[in-house]
This record gives sequence, structure tokens and C-alpha cells, in this order.
Amino acid sequence: MDDTLLSVAAWRPAEQWQADDESVELCMKVYMTRGRYVLLTAGVLVAWAAVLIALGASTALAVAFLIIAVAMVGLTGWRWFVVGRWLPAAKALLSGSPSHRLPAVVVAHKDTGTVVAVGDRYLRVRLLSWGMRQVIARTGEITLVGPDVKGNAVVFVDGQPAPLPARVVAKPAQTTVEPVVPVSRNGAQDAVPMSHARQRARALLIPFAAPLLVIVALVYDATQPIPLLTDVRIEALAIYSWPIAAFGALAMLAGLITVSPQLRLPKLLAAGQWQEYQAVALSWRGESRRPVADLTVQLTRTNGELRRMVVKAAPVELVAHVHATGTLWIIDAGTAAGVPGYPIAAPARFV
Repeated sequence: MDDTLLSVAAWRPAEQWQADDESVELCMKVYMTRGRYVLLTAGVLVAWAAVLIALGASTALAVAFLIIAVAMVGLTGWRWFVVGRWLPAAKALLSGSPSHRLPAVVVAHKDTGTVVAVGDRYLRVRLLSWGMRQVIARTGEITLVGPDVKGNAVVFVDGQPAPLPARVVAKPAQTTVEPVVPVSRNGAQDAVPMSHARQRARALLIPFAAPLLVIVALVYDATQPIPLLTDVRIEALAIYSWPIAAFGALAMLAGLITVSPQLRLPKLLAAGQWQEYQAVALSWRGESRRPVADLTVQLTRTNGELRRMVVKAAPVELVAHVHATGTLWIIDAGTAAGVPGYPIAAPARFV
């Protein structure tokens, strides 16, 4: 059953200083630490590659490290460059300016950002996914902080406590209104959570390319003849390449098993229909280094029965939803939790 006007409560910024919101504060900490983590990891990989090349130990492994470092910076560097330039202004705005609820319309979208008409202003908003654009199109509103004298602003979308970088721009030459897709009680037909689940599954697979590349490099080294009179460190690396590669393969397999519920999230969402329950969050240990963690909630069923559920790798937006609304939407088969019509979903199970 499709119901575009399905009434769903979601986290929404109050008209106040958003720095007081714990979910917003956590998202800001993630912004501040994630870029440094990417650069530090890439730097360590380049250093290891330089050491291997200097020792003449493993050209293949050195090349693998360099490829991984370049890929990390290339795939995520632009994102954290944009966020890094905007962060000082965002911190000043969040601590010094109250937020305001304003009518908004998505009028253009390109790879460089989404242009949103807010009153008589136009804002280019970064990091705005298709699911978030759908929320704006359906609600017709955003929460805005700023802009400051330089045109920098902070945008919040309903259900998403992560502040979004925005800047005042001129009206685009061509404008188009974002079409609204229907919200459905049927998990398989609820387009926004389903799209988010598929995107999340793809994003989880990308990091596994790095250990796979290292394993291939180690196997290549293990199949090469060991030259006579070689350095003992080079010989040791060649001898132990097979066991190291085998251990890496087992570790990668264990990692895939660990994230398998998230990889199967689209199927878990399609297993039934959404049902809303009263919910109380009991424990969640997300932090800036890992802003997803298992969430334990206590649900009150329609007959008054209390049930506990564990939501695997619950993101901060799902936790914020439970705290703000006191509810949680569950696929009736007990396989997934989220919010209909919002890019919020995670695997779940009753305990």
C-alpha cells in the first residue's frame, strides 16, 4: 500500500542553538576527526611503501599500499576538503545563531551539490543524498542556521542530525522541481529506505578492496623466486607471504560475515511491512571514531507486552529518532528497523 501522506514523526531540530543537541555534537565530532583519520592512514601507507621500496623488499606490496593511499584520498578527500573549509564557519554558526524552520524547494542537482530555494535565497547544499532530497520535497521545509556575512550556512534535513554544508549562490539558469516518490508501509516498496539500504551495502563493500589488493600483492610475492645472497628481511617477507596472505583472507572473510546483516539489509526490509512501536533506547555506544554501534531498545507492543530488540550497527540518526519521538518502526518480521520515507534503516532482531 502506497501512502505519500503517511504521517511519520521524525527527529527535527528545535529552533534553538543546535550545539546543545547531543546527536548534532557527535556528527560535528565525526566531521572533525574523519578527514584527519583518512590523511593519517594514507600517510602511514605511503611511508610503508617508501620503506619497502628502499629495502628492495616488495615492489608489489609497495604498489598496493600506494594505490590504497591514493584511492582513500581520491574517493573521500574531496568530501573532507569541502567539509574542512566549512567547519570553522559551521562551529561559529551553531554556537552563536539559533536555527529557523523555513519553506524550501529543491530546484537543481549536480555532482557539485544541490541547489535549494529558501525564501528569496538560493543555497548550494553539499552531501545531500537522494533520500534527503526526497525528505525536503515531501516536507517542503528545512532547518537553516545562518548564513553568515560570507554566505556560509548550515542546513538540517528532518530525520538527519548531521549538519550539511551550505552556501548562498545565485539562482541557477535552469530549475526543476524534485519529483516525490510515494511512501509505503510495504518495506519492499518504500523507495527511500530501500535506496539507502542498497547504497549502504555498496559502501560497506568498498573498504574490502584494500585488504584484497594487499592479499593479491602478497600472493604475487610468494610465487616469485627468492634471489641468492638477498637481504634476510627480504627473504623473510618472501617466505612468510603465503601465511600472511592466508591470515589476511581469513580476516577479510570474518569481516564480511560481521557486516553480512548490513549487506542483506535490502532483503531484510523487503521481508514485511512497517509497524510502529513505542520504544526506549537502553544502550548505544557510538562515538566520533565509529558513529555506528549496536542499539538495544525496549519495545512496547500493542497488547502491552515488552520486547527487547537489538538494532545492528545503528546509525546516529536512528538513535536520535528514538530519543526524539519515543517510537521505532519495525518490519513486522522483526528483521529491520528504520523510519518509513526516510533514509534511515538498519538490520535488527528480537532478543
